[in-house]
Amino acid sequence: MKRKTKSYGGTRPCSTQPPVMVTGGFTLDPAQTNLPVGAVIPFGTLASVNEATRLAKLIKSARVVAIGTDTKKVTLEADEFSKPLFMVGDTVQSDLSATLANSPSISAVTNTEVGLEITLSKAIADLKVGSALYEVVADGTNVKLVAEPNSITIDTYESAEVKDELPDTQINVTRDSGCGEIYARRVPPVPAKYLEGNLLKGTKVAYTQSL
Repeated sequence: MKRKTKSYGGTRPCSTQPPVMVTGGFTLDPAQTNLPVGAVIPFGTLASVNEATRLAKLIKSARVVAIGTDTKKVTLEADEFSKPLFMVGDTVQSDLSATLANSPSISAVTNTEVGLEITLSKAIADLKVGSALYEVVADGTNVKLVAEPNSITIDTYESAEVKDELPDTQINVTRDSGCGEIYARRVPPVPAKYLEGNLLKGTKVAYTQSL
């Protein structure tokens, strides 16, 4: 599935200082076949990287900015730099303690001026504007993230565009933000269970709520 992208001038800082890059770089795991070709990987996307294979699996997440009268229609936060990576067929949930049976799949995706509108196979109970949606997979009868995050992506804007062949897509990540912090409200959301204070668990990536 290809997505049209546009280039814009200007920049938007996503961290208070340039993050410390994990040496060597990674390529996208070819087993992760549900990534939209042509899409820009948002700065700060949660990732699970393997230093032995040099492969990275992306963990999709986005904030809800609008819910339609038909509560199966949900609009996700997007901007001129990048859009969420969700695709038709993805299973999503806002509550990671939910059951698989209560976790809908995406049946349609539409780019709008407001954000990325997705249509769910069924509404998610208690979903609100400001909630976060995550791509999930089965964990017995419940759900979990597609992988355990151990880093975040740090490429900016169109420097990390998903290629037709995933191993051709090179990305850089950090597990140590150095003396700086990541602007939490300018990057994809992180589930609370993966935070220790303001740090991504198992890393030194620190988030600030400053605008």
